[in-house]
Amino acid sequence: MDMADNQAPGSIPRALLGSLSVQEVCEFEMFAEATVLAGVAGLGRRVQRLNVMTVPDIARWTKAHELLLTTGYPLPDSPAELIDLFTELNSRGVAAVGVKYGNYGPGLMPEVLTAADDLALPIIDIPEHVAFDDVLSLVLSDITNRQAAALAHAQEIHEALLRIVLDGGCLDDIVRELSAVLGGPGVLCVDFAGQVLASQLRDEHWAVLAEQRLVDADGALATGRLNGPSAESVAGLQAVVAAPVLAGTLRHGFLLAVAGTEPLPPEAEVMVQQSAMVAALDITKRLAVTAVERHFESSAIHDLLTGGERDVDEVLARADAFGWELDGPLFVLVARHDPNHPDGRGELRHEHEIDAWVSAVRGVDRLAAAGGLGRDLVAVCSAADGVDVVAQAVSKAVQWMTRSSFSVGVSAEVPDPRRLPVGYQQARTALDLGQQISGPGAVAAYPKLGVFRLLHAVGDPAELRTFVDEALGGVLECAEQERTSLLRTLEVLLEQNLNVAESARVLHFHYNSMRYRIRKLERLVGSFSSDSQLRLRLAIALQILRMWEQSAPSNARQ
Repeated sequence: MDMADNQAPGSIPRALLGSLSVQEVCEFEMFAEATVLAGVAGLGRRVQRLNVMTVPDIARWTKAHELLLTTGYPLPDSPAELIDLFTELNSRGVAAVGVKYGNYGPGLMPEVLTAADDLALPIIDIPEHVAFDDVLSLVLSDITNRQAAALAHAQEIHEALLRIVLDGGCLDDIVRELSAVLGGPGVLCVDFAGQVLASQLRDEHWAVLAEQRLVDADGALATGRLNGPSAESVAGLQAVVAAPVLAGTLRHGFLLAVAGTEPLPPEAEVMVQQSAMVAALDITKRLAVTAVERHFESSAIHDLLTGGERDVDEVLARADAFGWELDGPLFVLVARHDPNHPDGRGELRHEHEIDAWVSAVRGVDRLAAAGGLGRDLVAVCSAADGVDVVAQAVSKAVQWMTRSSFSVGVSAEVPDPRRLPVGYQQARTALDLGQQISGPGAVAAYPKLGVFRLLHAVGDPAELRTFVDEALGGVLECAEQERTSLLRTLEVLLEQNLNVAESARVLHFHYNSMRYRIRKLERLVGSFSSDSQLRLRLAIALQILRMWEQSAPSNARQ
């Protein structure tokens, strides 16, 4: 048959089980005398079914990946109408059009063939002696045989992968085996947060994922684009086949095959789906083991942080069995979903968040004790590398892994493990105060809370209210705009140790305006310029207001 020597096969928009390319159809013996009149660039399109055109308005009855056979009789005579027909067929995903004109017209006009070339829609001139029945029988038989062979091969792969799991293999082994049987493409398994569970990807595979907009700004897989109801809804991404990893109705993540220098084979979709089923089995097995381990670890962490000395001693005796190193100076971390978290509860939503927390902590201190305790995430870490450094690193890691906002409280250094319950209470206090003082996402260290620790220890809010009213009552009774301005002026003056010039510069006021404001403030709250005790009371009252405004603006005096 006649065709261009250096044809460029079209990309396969979807891995179609048992399909064949238009070029492979043209290579059948019955097409030896056929000619590709136009659309050579589309010879890589996949053919999965056939259709015969019997009416002029056939387009609405066509489907994607069809080889449409027709004589010249139902084709429009007008070149413009014929171009419109081919354009619509192309938009519906028709793979190619096989035409046998015979005595029904002069053939296709040059402008029609040019339009087909522009569309990369193959137009095949079928010889007069080739019967459509023979084409239908041969091509459909080939497709059916390919489907049967692909299914048989996929079943062999499924059994091989299943043996890996039953013989004690892991997810890495499954991913490695799938990559091998597919001919070496990249294979990746991720959880629903996009975190990698197992990978056989190289740089070129990550480049393909980035081209498909499947990598977010943080470098993790953008699983939001893969959250379809089934594998079919995600397999259409060019050069990528993906399937959800499911165990019943519980979704664990996604398994993806990513093309490298060679395209994915047509049977890739079924193989990825089969492998996803086996991956779900392995993940379920691991989760069952992890759940048992987590139960014992959680009990130990509970005793370590809330028990008496005897409970702590028992945990210390078993620390090595959990892989914990609890010698030397330690500190306690407590993390919690921020109150404005999307779930509206401020509670742990899923076991994977505890896993992410443990992973984040162990990534910084591999011998730390970490887990969930009630609605909180807790950890006991070594203070050898610096409390602040470790706390900040863990906070960033867990928020990146979970895509959730957490506030973190950090205890003072704990020299004796038997004092860990005290450190736990300090970390919880720091967490609560950090959210009140700095808002969501705060990392607050107990030793740095200063006077806020004393304020937190006051159990009677009414007593704090009375203190604020007595110290700032005159200012608080002003109109809102004036009150806000005067409180800010007072705060800056105290921060600048009553340096009027520097305070005016910070607030962008003229020096004389600043002097006027000081006189007004002293009429309202007293002569703080000459009374150090009054300045102390005012500073504490301002701190109380700041704490209230962060935790609940309605608590601030209106």
